Amino acid sequence: MLSNSDLSSHFQTRRLEQVVENRTAYTLEQSELCIYETLNPAYEIGLTFQIPVLASMITGKKLMHVDERPVFEFLPGQSLVLSPGKTCYIDFPEASFKTPTQCLTLGIEPEKVAELCERLNRKIPMADMDGGGWEYNGEGFHFTNDQMITQLLRRLIAIFTENNEAKDFFAHLVIQELLVRLMQTKARHILLEDPRQQAQSNRMAHVADFVRKNLQNPLTVQDLSRQAFMSEPHFFRCFKQQFGISPLEYVLEQRIKVARIMLQASDVSVTEISSACGFNNLNYFLKTFKRMTGLTPGEFRKSLFL
Repeated sequence: MLSNSDLSSHFQTRRLEQVVENRTAYTLEQSELCIYETLNPAYEIGLTFQIPVLASMITGKKLMHVDERPVFEFLPGQSLVLSPGKTCYIDFPEASFKTPTQCLTLGIEPEKVAELCERLNRKIPMADMDGGGWEYNGEGFHFTNDQMITQLLRRLIAIFTENNEAKDFFAHLVIQELLVRLMQTKARHILLEDPRQQAQSNRMAHVADFVRKNLQNPLTVQDLSRQAFMSEPHFFRCFKQQFGISPLEYVLEQRIKVARIMLQASDVSVTEISSACGFNNLNYFLKTFKRMTGLTPGEFRKSLFL
């Protein structure tokens, strides 16, 4: 998760001229990073961008009104791809000088994004996706940053705010990786979060649906590759290339996701949950849950009732 410490260089030079969405822009040849800071409560503040823009929360909380969707909270550790040409409206119910709301936006020259997508679609197209599948656009895609996306955003803040004549070159390299990981994250969301709608036409969606129906059973890469009608090496390569994680990492993610839901039922024991989610070893379940959530199952269950 990004924090104030990542903005140390920014704070040394920025001018605070407004208390609502004070904007500091760092512009390079093909991209622009902006830091927005709000220090007073405010409501229905409109923002419009002409190209798809990645917004990522740093501190505080926003309430977002985006693309006719129900209002939702935008919190630290989360990102959102804002649609071009559409005005989003933002509420800042908790902003203050002691607890400012801080957010970054990253805009990238559309032609450069299109060039990258074209290269990816030509050289490493996604399985069963028309046109290759690689596409970066603004559709109100809201997600939680994983560790790699957080690291790349942190690196970009450092590059944009430093005084280095080569920073255009550095930023270009990091942005390319960030774009690929964002597109992998979106592909994961579309095909894997609700795979039933596409399971008949997309092999990876079919595999995801199979995993969901068989989480309590042992699952191997061989089992999953057979569902995709691919060899094991080809399936493993395609899956990781398309979604940014390995097939077995996806299986673990789904098992922990189900475990978190089951933990909300206080009468189900941790041992029962471990078994129901396909873990044959309780200690392995406990270690995996702690690694992926930061809490033990017991700590997670207690946090639900605080």
